[in-house]
Amino acid sequence: MKQIKMILEELTEICNKLDIKVRFEKTTAKGGLCKVNDKYMIIIDRKATDEYKANVIANSLKKFDIENLHLKPKVRDFIDNA
Repeated sequence: MKQIKMILEELTEICNKLDIKVRFEKTTAKGGLCKVNDKYMIIIDRKATDEYKANVIANSLKKFDIENLHLKPKVRDFIDNA
C-alpha cells in the first residue's frame, strides 16, 4: 500500500518536470489527460483509489517522451505495465 503512494508521488513529480498539471477534483468523469490553452493537465477524481490515480497518470505519461528522464526502476516498470 505504501509503495503505490510512493509511485503516485513520483509520477506526480514527473508531471511537474514536464509542466503537466495534475489536479484531483470532485468529478463524475474517470479522469485523464487533456490540453487547455496549449497546456497539458491530468484531472482525476479525488475520491479514486491511489492505484487508480497512479494508473491514469502512468497511461497519460506514455504519450510523452520520458526516456531521458531518470526514473526509479519501479516507477518505470509501473509506467510500462500500466
